[in-house]
Amino acid sequence: MKSLYLRSGLALLCAVILSACGGNGSGDLPLSGTISGLNKDGLVLTNKSNGDKVTAKSGDVSFQFPKLAGNDEDFEIIATSPAGTKCEVVAGGKAKANVYTYNRIAVTCVADQRKLGGTVAGLTGTGLVLANGADTAAVLPPATPGANVSFLFPSTVGDGYQYGITVLVQPAGQTCAINPANNPGTMGSADVLNLAVNCRNN
Repeated sequence: MKSLYLRSGLALLCAVILSACGGNGSGDLPLSGTISGLNKDGLVLTNKSNGDKVTAKSGDVSFQFPKLAGNDEDFEIIATSPAGTKCEVVAGGKAKANVYTYNRIAVTCVADQRKLGGTVAGLTGTGLVLANGADTAAVLPPATPGANVSFLFPSTVGDGYQYGITVLVQPAGQTCAINPANNPGTMGSADVLNLAVNCRNN
């Protein structure tokens, strides 16, 4: 009988110790981390170990899974990216949960890059410079007088990011204006190469 009581007591003691350490999966650690570069809704982070999921919105810089993790519980975080963006778990995504790892997960997102350009009509003078923020494109008159001339900004624009071109420097003897039909705008799933600039003599 004493042996039975002793075994029961030891089992209870082991259960209490495991519970305190989290070894039985009882959760007290909020799996969480940081997000950088997310400019679209729809990022889904999944803990493959237990199926737990969290969805992040555009502009979110942090996340936390709904379920708490137990100490020493395995976790593996994977990212499902929104359209036009590539998101990756770059640090701390696979480990055992403890005070050193539970909040060290880092996710980085990078938007797909698109080209931005268009056509200038009526350009005869030299010196025209177009700008998209800090990015600039110098446009020379066409080799054939009266022909349209194309331009392309050297830097790309990320999917989902805004653009808005302006005339930074007018050409000699002319005034050029941007057609507002699609400027400013938000970069979509394809290059924007149909911006229109019209120039006239002063």
